[in-house]
Parts: sequence; C-alpha cells; structure tokens
Amino acid sequence: MTPSRLSAARSSALSQLPVISLLVGTVFWGLLWWPLKFFAQVGLTSNLIGITAYTMVGVVAIPIVWRQRKSWGDEWRLLGLIGFFFALANISFNTALMHGEVVRVMLLFYLLPAWGALGGVLILGEKLSKQRCFAIAISLLGVFVIMGVDNLSWEFSLADMMALAAGMFLSAAGVVNKMALKIPMASRSFIPFIFCPVLAAVGNYFAPTPMPEMSLITWGLLAGFAFIWILGATIFTTLGVSNIEASRASILQVTELFVAIISAMVVGGEVLEIKEYVGGALIILASLIEAFDLKPTK
Repeated sequence: MTPSRLSAARSSALSQLPVISLLVGTVFWGLLWWPLKFFAQVGLTSNLIGITAYTMVGVVAIPIVWRQRKSWGDEWRLLGLIGFFFALANISFNTALMHGEVVRVMLLFYLLPAWGALGGVLILGEKLSKQRCFAIAISLLGVFVIMGVDNLSWEFSLADMMALAAGMFLSAAGVVNKMALKIPMASRSFIPFIFCPVLAAVGNYFAPTPMPEMSLITWGLLAGFAFIWILGATIFTTLGVSNIEASRASILQVTELFVAIISAMVVGGEVLEIKEYVGGALIILASLIEAFDLKPTK
C-alpha cells in the first residue's frame, strides 16, 4: 500500500470514530435497565441512585463544568435550565425503568417528536413542516395503539407516567439547548450530574426511602455503574454527538431503543404483544421522520 493510500485509509478510519463512539454510548443507554433492575432488587430507588451514583459522577463533573464558566457568558441561566430538565428526565426515566416493563417504558419515552415539536412551537416560535406534523401524528397513533385502541379508559401506571414525563423533560432540555449558543458541549453534557443529586435528595425528602444495607460488593457495583456505565455512556455520546451532523446523530441514537427492546426480550424475558409491535413500529418511524426533517423550521 502506498503512503497516500495508507493516509487515506487512516483518515477514513478516524472519520468513523465519532459514529462508533455514539453507537457505543447508545448501547450503554439501551442496556441501562439491566443494572437499574438489579439495584431495585437490593432496595435502591431512583432517588437513592441519584443521591449515591450520580453524586459520584457529579464530583467529576463539577471541575469540568466550572473550568468552562467563562464560555457561558450571559447564558448561565440557560445552563441551569438544561441541568434542571435533564436531571428531572434522568430521575423520571430511571424510576420508570426500575418499576415498569422495559419495552413499554422505552416506547412511551420515545414519544419525543410530539413533545419536541410542541416545545419548539410554544417557546422558540418554530413553524411545523408537513413532515413534522406527520411525525407527531404517527407517534401519537403509536401511543394510542400501545395503550389499547379497544380500551378508551386508559389506566396509566407510575412507570407509564414517569416514562412520558421523562420524554417531556428531555424535550424541554432539548428546546433550551437550542436557545443556548455559547455553552460548550462538555458543560451541557455534565451539568445534569450536578443537578441530579440535589433533585433526588429533594424527591427523597418528600417520598422518604431509607438507604438499604449493602455489602461492599454492591457498593463497588454501584461505583462501577456510576463511573463506567453512566460516565462512560455520557463521554461516548458527547464525543459522538459533537462530531456528527445532528440529523445523522438522531438516527443513530434510535439504536438505543432497539438495544433496549431486544435485550429486554432476550435477557429480561419480556414478551411483546401485537399492539406493542405495531405501536413501537409507528413510534420508531416517527423518530426517523423527525430526524430526516432537515428543512428550517423558523
């Protein structure tokens, strides 16, 4: 191989690193239910995980975020809102996964096109294209199918409500992210880990759950979950998202949904009904349509 071809091959390989990084991150997030189910069995709640595991990551996040404070300018309030909404999304999502069926939770959580479009219209003054309107209609139809078209008196469980709330909070964080122009990617990615322990402590105050007695091995697993799973997934996702076109990143991140569904069926033994297959396909289609909507919305 000539030097020029070798250089081209290396450049091609390096150009794929952000894609690989993002895919690794989505696999971590897609398998998040697995350790959460384990910690639920030992008596931990989402709030207690926020107080413990997220505090561990928060200690790492504080110097990273603080070092970039001069770059925020007058957008420090927006950074606070990003941290607040992302933290609420994390706590709600973890609660849903710990108490609900993984597949159902993931499908309801991925009702993001509707919430994102609504926030864009109400807060950013965006105009909806026909493509986005179609994506919203498809995603809502998907939820309608999952909840049961033959049962109009839907009963939402705690996990269902937390999954929907997590999607709303994540969309709200996304809207604020669009408003912020100066804040570096690292600050946006790590600020939730500073807010999570605080909000989790508040949540545990109003819905108190005592810390269970745990062995050193369990504490070690919790630390591994914090630094390898959560922190690792955040770093991989951040490196990927910050170096890939937004539309392509959105499409790749749908991999998280596939990983969660397949792993929940294979490892968790969950069984999908026909309505969940149909509704899930509609929601995935809506997410892909939303990702391919490249026309300006203002």
